[in-house]
Amino acid sequence: MNILITGGTGFIGRHLTAALSKTYHTRCLVRKTSDISCLRDLSVDITIGDLLVKDSLLPALDKIDLVYHLAGEVYSRRKGDYYKGNILATHNLLETCKEKDVKRIIFLSSIGVYKPSTTKNLLTEESECEPITFYGRTKLDAEELIKKYNIPWVIVRAPVIYGPHQPPVLNRFFLNAFNKRKIYIIGKGDNLRSLCFIDNLVEGLILLANKEKNNGKTYILSDNTPYTFIEIIAAISSVIKHEIQIMNLPSILGGISWKIHNLISNLFDFYFVELYAIKTMELNLGCNITKAKNEIGYNPKVALETGIKNTISWIKNSCC
Repeated sequence: MNILITGGTGFIGRHLTAALSKTYHTRCLVRKTSDISCLRDLSVDITIGDLLVKDSLLPALDKIDLVYHLAGEVYSRRKGDYYKGNILATHNLLETCKEKDVKRIIFLSSIGVYKPSTTKNLLTEESECEPITFYGRTKLDAEELIKKYNIPWVIVRAPVIYGPHQPPVLNRFFLNAFNKRKIYIIGKGDNLRSLCFIDNLVEGLILLANKEKNNGKTYILSDNTPYTFIEIIAAISSVIKHEIQIMNLPSILGGISWKIHNLISNLFDFYFVELYAIKTMELNLGCNITKAKNEIGYNPKVALETGIKNTISWIKNSCC
């Protein structure tokens, strides 16, 4: 089977490419400006192209059976970048997949497509989709776009993904815990959050490679169980062997930060991930992965403390 990965040089892509290339003929679509150092020692083909330039995708999709579409915009300050990176890019890819008769596409989406909950009911694949962020809206729009094309698809929705080579915005959370031994949270810290260690996500994505009977379905992939903020901080404390002081801030700050976020976003077309992160501290974003377990045999093996240990070890080594 011939596989194309978009976003192969990104955090998730580099891990998935390394795993898939051991078994399948794997190709990565990269831009001219991409740093491909993480791919050089892998058995992969590298094709230059840009998802925003449709004609440049033709060579990348030649004789491809399966596409893992991981590329997308997550952390930009400009709202327009989310439209281009998540919707326009997906449209161009689908058009070219159709032209090249690609057999399947697996799309990595986000639990950001869901309506956030103030209760501890876990999110499922059937939960109401009503994103509160422009990022979540563009991911949901990309999902709907994929469903309109006559190309067999699987959609994967994931929560916050962490692990070695994670984005700097996640590193700051761990570094604050490690260096300052103090973490600020909104509210009591008893609301539920799901995380997904990178190895667990990659395992689930690979399981889908040959499961054509699961075409046309959506799956949530996360760690085995959701955690409270208090449990996450306790796990970090256990790994670094130092107590972390929890600084509880009033819940009203979450609402204020969100009003500021929306005001800036509407007036100046800016998008602030940090203000959204403050808002989500008071929300419940725990996931139920029963469907993925039952239908594709998903069994995330890396527990929270092990995942944090591996992540902090990488951060310490990469910063030295």
